[in-house]
Formats: sequence, C-alpha cells, structure tokens
Amino acid sequence: MAGKMIRLSFAAVLIVCMQIAIAADNPDIRVLMTTEELTASGIGRLSDDEIEAINRWLVRYTAQDAGEIMDSSPAVQEISNAPIRSAIDGQFNGWDGPTRFRLKNGEVWETSSTRRYSYSAVDPEVEITRNWMGIHRMRILETGRAINVRLVE
Repeated sequence: MAGKMIRLSFAAVLIVCMQIAIAADNPDIRVLMTTEELTASGIGRLSDDEIEAINRWLVRYTAQDAGEIMDSSPAVQEISNAPIRSAIDGQFNGWDGPTRFRLKNGEVWETSSTRRYSYSAVDPEVEITRNWMGIHRMRILETGRAINVRLVE
C-alpha cells in the first residue's frame, strides 16, 4: 500500500511538471522538483547516469502516457481540482464583459460572462476554484464577489 502511494505521489508530481518538461529542450528532474521533493523522493541520492535515465523516461512518459493518467487518476484529479490562490497583478477595477487578469503567479485569466462589477484595489487576492462541471470561478477575497473565468495563459 505504501509503495502504491509513493508511486501515485511521484506520478502526480511528474504530471504537474509535465507542461514544463514538454517546453524544455532537455528536461531535468532536478530542475523540475523542489529541494524538498528531491530529498523526499531520494532522487538527490542517484548518480548522474540514473538521473539521466529518469529524464529520458520523463520525456517518453510525457509524450505517450501522461494524457491518459490525467483523465483517469483520482490523485491527479485531486491536484488539478485544488483551488488556486494568488493576487491580481497591479490595479484592479472590476470587470465589464470579457476582462483579462494577470495574476502574480503568471497566469492570465479572462471572464466568461458579460456581467459588470466595479471595485478598485491594488493586488487584490483571489481564489480560483473548479466545479464538478469543470467551470472555473474566480472570487475576490476582499469582497467575496465572484465570476466565471477561463485560463488564457
């Protein structure tokens, strides 16, 4: 049972890192994982040849199998459904129809509603959740006001 949990945890970390790995010319798991993850997984104790073997596997896995596991793994679903907490980067004046927001974490979200809401703040904290239908909703934590959004970048 513990071995299965370790494999699921490792797979979840790899899937979260999948987009980064795809974009990189030569993905290196030592760059993709945090120091804590390297220590907890034991990867930090591997030789360079062993790490290269994992890096080659990561490329092959990402290209061939990651999509299937993203659709079927409960552990991956739990991670992908976790709320996103960040802040809007800079001045916020509400929304009026399709409005884009750049978050401090680098993501760009756009409203998917024609509703209007006026509120001025600088760097307001937000939480984005995903419901059972896959719709994302951004809530301004200071006011509790929320609107449906979609990820643009």
